[in-house]
Amino acid sequence: MNQRTVTTSGKQALNAIYLLIGINILVYTYRNDFLPQLNINRTYRILDGNLQSMLLSIFYHVDPTHLTMNMLCIYQTGFELYVNSSSKRWRSFSMPIISYLICGFGSFYGVELLSKFHTYQMELKMQKARVSNQCTHWMCKSINNALGRDVVSSYITNVWSDWTTTFPVKLSMWHFRLFRRIGASAAVYGWVGMRLFTSWYSPYHSKMHGLDVVLWMGILAHELSKCPLSLQDLQVSTFLEEGNVDHTAHFFGAIIGMLWAALVLLWDKVGGVFWRWRGESGGRRLGERWEDEYLAQERLMEQDQERRQLSRLLYDGERTVI
Repeated sequence: MNQRTVTTSGKQALNAIYLLIGINILVYTYRNDFLPQLNINRTYRILDGNLQSMLLSIFYHVDPTHLTMNMLCIYQTGFELYVNSSSKRWRSFSMPIISYLICGFGSFYGVELLSKFHTYQMELKMQKARVSNQCTHWMCKSINNALGRDVVSSYITNVWSDWTTTFPVKLSMWHFRLFRRIGASAAVYGWVGMRLFTSWYSPYHSKMHGLDVVLWMGILAHELSKCPLSLQDLQVSTFLEEGNVDHTAHFFGAIIGMLWAALVLLWDKVGGVFWRWRGESGGRRLGERWEDEYLAQERLMEQDQERRQLSRLLYDGERTVI
Protein backbone atom coordinates (compact mmCIF):
# COMPACT_ATOMS: atom_id res chain seq x y z
CA MET A 1 0.00 0.00 0.00
CA ASN A 2 1.35 3.39 -0.89
CA GLN A 3 2.47 5.43 2.08
CA ARG A 4 0.19 8.37 1.29
CA THR A 5 -2.75 6.43 -0.15
CA VAL A 6 -5.64 6.75 2.29
CA THR A 7 -8.55 4.33 2.04
CA THR A 8 -12.07 5.15 3.17
CA SER A 9 -11.64 3.50 6.57
CA GLY A 10 -8.08 4.82 6.83
CA LYS A 11 -9.50 8.34 6.92
CA GLN A 12 -11.05 7.55 10.29
CA ALA A 13 -7.64 6.85 11.82
CA LEU A 14 -6.23 9.93 10.09
CA ASN A 15 -9.00 12.07 11.58
CA ALA A 16 -8.17 10.66 15.03
CA ILE A 17 -4.51 11.60 14.54
CA TYR A 18 -5.54 15.11 13.49
CA LEU A 19 -7.74 15.30 16.60
CA LEU A 20 -4.85 14.38 18.91
CA ILE A 21 -2.58 16.91 17.23
CA GLY A 22 -5.29 19.57 17.48
CA ILE A 23 -5.80 18.96 21.21
CA ASN A 24 -2.07 19.29 21.85
CA ILE A 25 -1.93 22.55 19.91
CA LEU A 26 -5.03 23.95 21.65
CA VAL A 27 -3.68 23.14 25.10
CA TYR A 28 -0.36 24.78 24.24
CA THR A 29 -2.05 27.86 22.75
CA TYR A 30 -4.56 28.50 25.53
CA ARG A 31 -2.67 27.13 28.54
CA ASN A 32 -2.28 30.66 29.96
CA ASP A 33 -5.84 31.73 29.14
CA PHE A 34 -7.67 28.96 30.99
CA LEU A 35 -6.04 29.12 34.39
CA PRO A 36 -6.20 27.35 36.77
CA GLN A 37 -7.62 24.44 34.70
CA LEU A 38 -4.53 24.32 32.47
CA ASN A 39 -2.03 25.36 35.10
CA ILE A 40 1.27 23.51 34.96
CA ASN A 41 0.88 22.80 38.67
CA ARG A 42 -1.99 20.48 37.72
CA THR A 43 0.26 18.26 35.60
CA TYR A 44 1.54 14.90 36.75
CA ARG A 45 4.26 14.15 39.27
CA ILE A 46 4.79 11.03 41.36
CA LEU A 47 4.34 12.86 44.66
CA ASP A 48 0.65 13.65 44.19
CA GLY A 49 -0.29 12.38 40.72
CA ASN A 50 -3.70 11.13 39.64
CA LEU A 51 -5.50 10.24 36.40
CA GLN A 52 -6.58 13.84 35.79
CA SER A 53 -3.01 15.11 36.08
CA MET A 54 -1.81 12.29 33.80
CA LEU A 55 -4.37 13.25 31.17
CA LEU A 56 -3.29 16.89 31.23
CA SER A 57 0.41 16.01 31.15
CA ILE A 58 0.28 13.98 27.92
CA PHE A 59 -1.18 17.02 26.11
CA TYR A 60 0.80 19.75 27.87
CA HIS A 61 3.81 21.51 26.29
CA VAL A 62 5.63 24.71 27.23
CA ASP A 63 8.24 24.73 24.46
CA PRO A 64 7.22 25.22 20.79
CA THR A 65 10.15 23.09 19.61
CA HIS A 66 9.08 20.26 21.89
CA LEU A 67 5.50 20.55 20.62
CA THR A 68 6.53 20.62 16.96
CA MET A 69 8.79 17.58 17.21
CA ASN A 70 6.19 15.55 19.05
CA MET A 71 3.43 16.43 16.58
CA LEU A 72 5.60 15.50 13.60
CA CYS A 73 6.38 12.15 15.21
CA ILE A 74 2.72 11.56 15.99
CA TYR A 75 1.74 12.20 12.38
CA GLN A 76 4.53 10.17 10.77
CA THR A 77 4.38 7.20 13.14
CA GLY A 78 0.59 7.26 13.31
CA PHE A 79 0.27 7.26 9.53
CA GLU A 80 2.40 4.15 9.20
CA LEU A 81 0.90 2.45 12.25
CA TYR A 82 -2.82 3.10 11.73
CA VAL A 83 -3.66 4.68 8.38
CA ASN A 84 -1.43 2.40 6.29
CA SER A 85 -2.45 -0.74 8.15
CA SER A 86 -4.39 -3.41 6.24
CA SER A 87 -6.51 -4.21 9.31
CA LYS A 88 -9.87 -2.55 9.90
CA ARG A 89 -9.28 -2.59 13.65
CA TRP A 90 -6.05 -0.61 13.33
CA ARG A 91 -7.63 1.85 10.87
CA SER A 92 -10.54 2.63 13.17
CA PHE A 93 -11.08 6.04 14.75
CA SER A 94 -10.76 4.74 18.30
CA MET A 95 -7.49 2.81 17.93
CA PRO A 96 -5.12 5.84 17.77
CA ILE A 97 -6.87 7.56 20.66
CA ILE A 98 -6.95 4.47 22.90
CA SER A 99 -3.32 3.69 22.10
CA TYR A 100 -2.29 7.28 22.85
CA LEU A 101 -3.94 7.18 26.27
CA ILE A 102 -2.68 3.70 27.15
CA CYS A 103 0.91 4.52 26.22
CA GLY A 104 0.81 7.85 28.07
CA PHE A 105 -0.81 6.52 31.24
CA GLY A 106 1.24 3.31 31.12
CA SER A 107 4.52 5.23 31.02
CA PHE A 108 3.55 7.15 34.17
CA TYR A 109 2.61 3.94 35.98
CA GLY A 110 5.98 2.54 34.95
CA VAL A 111 7.69 5.58 36.47
CA GLU A 112 5.77 5.05 39.71
CA LEU A 113 6.79 1.39 39.74
CA LEU A 114 10.43 2.40 39.36
CA SER A 115 10.03 4.85 42.23
CA LYS A 116 8.74 2.05 44.46
CA PHE A 117 11.74 -0.03 43.41
CA HIS A 118 13.97 2.83 44.51
CA THR A 119 12.29 2.77 47.92
CA TYR A 120 12.87 -0.97 48.18
CA GLN A 121 16.55 -0.55 47.27
CA MET A 122 16.97 2.23 49.82
CA GLU A 123 15.46 0.12 52.61
CA LEU A 124 17.85 -2.71 51.84
CA LYS A 125 20.79 -0.32 51.80
CA MET A 126 19.67 1.20 55.10
CA GLN A 127 19.40 -2.19 56.78
CA LYS A 128 22.88 -3.19 55.63
CA ALA A 129 24.30 0.12 56.86
CA ARG A 130 22.67 -0.29 60.27
CA VAL A 131 24.05 -3.80 60.67
CA SER A 132 27.57 -2.79 59.60
CA ASN A 133 27.61 0.28 61.89
CA GLN A 134 26.15 -1.47 64.89
CA CYS A 135 28.12 -0.76 68.04
CA THR A 136 29.91 -3.86 69.36
CA HIS A 137 32.08 -2.14 71.96
CA TRP A 138 31.86 -3.41 75.53
CA MET A 139 30.73 0.05 76.69
CA CYS A 140 27.72 -0.03 74.36
CA LYS A 141 26.79 -3.44 75.69
CA SER A 142 27.14 -2.19 79.25
CA ILE A 143 24.85 0.79 78.58
CA ASN A 144 22.29 -1.44 76.91
CA ASN A 145 22.36 -3.91 79.79
CA ALA A 146 22.03 -1.10 82.34
CA LEU A 147 19.00 0.40 80.57
CA GLY A 148 17.46 -2.95 79.76
CA ARG A 149 17.18 -2.33 76.04
CA ASP A 150 19.28 -1.70 72.95
CA VAL A 151 19.44 2.09 73.14
CA VAL A 152 22.83 2.75 71.59
CA SER A 153 22.48 0.44 68.56
CA SER A 154 18.83 1.20 67.92
CA TYR A 155 18.90 4.97 68.12
CA ILE A 156 22.35 6.52 67.96
CA THR A 157 23.99 4.19 65.43
CA ASN A 158 20.83 3.93 63.34
CA VAL A 159 20.50 7.70 63.07
CA TRP A 160 24.15 8.00 62.14
CA SER A 161 23.85 5.23 59.53
CA ASP A 162 20.74 6.76 57.99
CA TRP A 163 22.29 10.20 57.80
CA THR A 164 25.60 9.18 56.27
CA THR A 165 24.27 6.46 53.97
CA THR A 166 20.84 7.44 52.69
CA PHE A 167 20.72 11.25 52.84
CA PRO A 168 21.89 11.83 49.23
CA VAL A 169 19.70 8.92 48.11
CA LYS A 170 16.64 10.40 49.79
CA LEU A 171 17.39 13.77 48.25
CA SER A 172 17.62 12.30 44.76
CA MET A 173 14.46 10.24 45.34
CA TRP A 174 12.63 13.38 46.47
CA HIS A 175 13.74 15.15 43.29
CA PHE A 176 12.64 12.18 41.15
CA ARG A 177 9.16 12.27 42.68
CA LEU A 178 8.80 16.03 42.75
CA PHE A 179 9.48 17.27 39.20
CA ARG A 180 6.56 17.40 36.78
CA ARG A 181 6.45 15.22 33.68
CA ILE A 182 4.84 16.96 30.72
CA GLY A 183 4.60 16.46 26.99
CA ALA A 184 3.37 13.87 24.51
CA SER A 185 6.81 12.26 24.30
CA ALA A 186 5.82 9.24 26.39
CA ALA A 187 2.88 8.50 24.07
CA VAL A 188 5.10 9.12 21.02
CA TYR A 189 7.64 6.59 22.26
CA GLY A 190 4.74 4.24 22.91
CA TRP A 191 3.70 4.50 19.27
CA VAL A 192 7.32 3.93 18.23
CA GLY A 193 7.37 0.76 20.35
CA MET A 194 4.13 -0.34 18.69
CA ARG A 195 5.56 0.38 15.24
CA LEU A 196 8.68 -1.67 15.96
CA PHE A 197 6.66 -4.60 17.26
CA THR A 198 4.18 -4.56 14.39
CA SER A 199 7.03 -4.33 11.91
CA TRP A 200 8.40 -7.61 13.28
CA TYR A 201 5.25 -9.62 14.02
CA SER A 202 2.12 -8.07 12.47
CA PRO A 203 0.69 -9.32 9.16
CA TYR A 204 -1.23 -6.04 8.87
CA HIS A 205 1.76 -3.68 8.72
CA SER A 206 4.66 -3.12 6.39
CA LYS A 207 8.22 -3.82 7.44
CA MET A 208 10.28 -0.88 8.63
CA HIS A 209 13.43 0.02 6.76
CA GLY A 210 16.50 -1.56 8.29
CA LEU A 211 18.15 1.80 8.91
CA ASP A 212 15.05 3.07 10.73
CA VAL A 213 15.03 -0.01 12.96
CA VAL A 214 18.72 0.45 13.83
CA LEU A 215 18.14 4.16 14.52
CA TRP A 216 15.18 3.62 16.83
CA MET A 217 16.80 0.71 18.64
CA GLY A 218 19.83 2.92 19.25
CA ILE A 219 17.58 5.69 20.60
CA LEU A 220 15.78 3.26 22.93
CA ALA A 221 19.12 1.88 24.11
CA HIS A 222 20.20 5.44 24.91
CA GLU A 223 16.97 6.05 26.84
CA LEU A 224 17.54 2.84 28.81
CA SER A 225 21.09 3.88 29.65
CA LYS A 226 19.77 7.17 31.01
CA CYS A 227 17.06 5.54 33.14
CA PRO A 228 17.92 5.62 36.87
CA LEU A 229 17.34 1.93 37.49
CA SER A 230 19.69 1.81 40.48
CA LEU A 231 20.20 4.25 43.34
CA GLN A 232 23.63 5.15 42.02
CA ASP A 233 22.15 6.00 38.62
CA LEU A 234 19.49 8.05 40.36
CA GLN A 235 22.09 10.13 42.20
CA VAL A 236 24.11 10.64 39.01
CA SER A 237 21.03 11.82 37.08
CA THR A 238 20.06 14.17 39.92
CA PHE A 239 23.37 15.82 40.80
CA LEU A 240 25.60 15.46 37.73
CA GLU A 241 23.45 15.44 34.59
CA GLU A 242 21.92 18.55 33.11
CA GLY A 243 18.68 18.93 31.16
CA ASN A 244 15.04 18.14 31.88
CA VAL A 245 14.44 15.19 29.53
CA ASP A 246 12.33 12.46 31.12
CA HIS A 247 14.20 9.40 29.83
CA THR A 248 12.33 7.12 32.23
CA ALA A 249 8.91 8.00 30.80
CA HIS A 250 10.28 7.61 27.27
CA PHE A 251 11.59 4.12 27.92
CA PHE A 252 8.50 2.88 29.76
CA GLY A 253 6.30 4.39 27.05
CA ALA A 254 8.10 2.29 24.43
CA ILE A 255 7.76 -0.85 26.57
CA ILE A 256 4.04 -0.25 27.16
CA GLY A 257 3.58 0.36 23.42
CA MET A 258 5.18 -2.97 22.54
CA LEU A 259 3.05 -4.79 25.12
CA TRP A 260 -0.12 -3.08 23.90
CA ALA A 261 0.61 -3.96 20.26
CA ALA A 262 1.29 -7.57 21.28
CA LEU A 263 -2.00 -7.69 23.18
CA VAL A 264 -4.00 -6.35 20.22
CA LEU A 265 -2.40 -8.82 17.80
CA LEU A 266 -2.90 -11.67 20.27
CA TRP A 267 -6.55 -10.70 20.69
CA ASP A 268 -7.02 -10.89 16.92
CA LYS A 269 -5.58 -14.40 16.84
CA VAL A 270 -7.45 -15.65 19.90
CA GLY A 271 -10.67 -14.03 18.69
CA GLY A 272 -10.32 -15.66 15.26
CA VAL A 273 -9.80 -19.09 16.81
CA PHE A 274 -12.77 -18.55 19.15
CA TRP A 275 -15.18 -17.58 16.38
CA ARG A 276 -14.03 -20.44 14.15
CA TRP A 277 -14.47 -22.86 17.08
CA ARG A 278 -18.04 -21.68 17.54
CA GLY A 279 -18.66 -22.01 13.83
CA GLU A 280 -20.00 -18.49 13.43
CA SER A 281 -19.54 -16.78 10.10
CA GLY A 282 -19.19 -13.37 11.71
CA GLY A 283 -15.72 -14.16 13.05
CA ARG A 284 -12.69 -12.35 11.77
CA ARG A 285 -10.41 -14.34 9.51
CA LEU A 286 -6.73 -13.60 9.72
CA GLY A 287 -4.04 -13.36 7.08
CA GLU A 288 -3.79 -12.02 3.59
CA ARG A 289 -6.98 -13.65 2.35
CA TRP A 290 -9.15 -11.81 4.86
CA GLU A 291 -7.45 -8.53 4.07
CA ASP A 292 -7.70 -9.05 0.33
CA GLU A 293 -11.42 -9.71 0.66
CA TYR A 294 -11.90 -6.61 2.78
CA LEU A 295 -9.99 -4.41 0.35
CA ALA A 296 -11.95 -5.89 -2.55
CA GLN A 297 -15.19 -5.12 -0.72
CA GLU A 298 -14.00 -1.58 -0.15
CA ARG A 299 -13.18 -1.18 -3.86
CA LEU A 300 -16.66 -2.45 -4.77
CA MET A 301 -18.20 0.13 -2.47
CA GLU A 302 -16.13 2.89 -4.08
CA GLN A 303 -17.09 1.67 -7.58
CA ASP A 304 -20.76 1.61 -6.58
CA GLN A 305 -20.44 5.17 -5.30
CA GLU A 306 -18.84 6.25 -8.60
CA ARG A 307 -21.66 4.60 -10.58
CA ARG A 308 -24.23 6.44 -8.52
CA GLN A 309 -22.51 9.74 -9.13
CA LEU A 310 -22.29 8.97 -12.85
CA SER A 311 -25.98 8.04 -12.99
CA ARG A 312 -26.87 11.29 -11.23
CA LEU A 313 -24.85 13.28 -13.78
CA LEU A 314 -26.48 11.47 -16.70
CA TYR A 315 -29.93 12.07 -15.22
CA ASP A 316 -29.18 15.78 -14.76
CA GLY A 317 -27.94 15.93 -18.38
CA GLU A 318 -31.09 14.30 -19.80
CA ARG A 319 -33.29 16.64 -17.78
CA THR A 320 -31.34 19.61 -19.12
CA VAL A 321 -31.76 18.43 -22.75
CA ILE A 322 -35.49 18.01 -22.31
